[in-house]
Amino acid sequence: MPEIVASVIVTAGWIGVVVQLVAYALLSTGRLPAGSVSYQGLNVFGAVAVGSSSAASGAWPSAVANGIWIAIGVVAIVALKRHFVARRFRAAARSAQQLHELRLERARRAARRSVVSPAKDGPTAEVGPVPGPLSDRPLQAGSSRPAGRTEGRGRRRHRPSRDKLTV
Repeated sequence: MPEIVASVIVTAGWIGVVVQLVAYALLSTGRLPAGSVSYQGLNVFGAVAVGSSSAASGAWPSAVANGIWIAIGVVAIVALKRHFVARRFRAAARSAQQLHELRLERARRAARRSVVSPAKDGPTAEVGPVPGPLSDRPLQAGSSRPAGRTEGRGRRRHRPSRDKLTV
């Protein structure tokens, strides 16, 4: 094996050892929980680096131990991801259920507001004739307004003014 390749493999092994020690230090000081993807990812990365360096130098017991370390880390990451995804789905389903219940409550409130209450007995219950010049006309069907056109209402036709007409 060329000397430069051997140097790169040994350097990768040392980097792996440092990464694993940093992960353990962060775990021991409480900065990373053991059940985090970050901790497991650091362990897997370090085990890959140390395991490949061990295998390249013929240290098979260390290479096998790091291979098992990699498998344990990958299984832990997959389990954590599944748990995280399941928790997200449960939260999404819970919020969808809450949104559905909120919409139902709003619909119930709107239905209660739109109900027309029956007229109460009393002086305001009866509507008398409208006083004024149109009080003798019959009412429009389904309305309390007098039938027929009233003065000043309706569409007006445009008539050119006489001032602008030239002959």
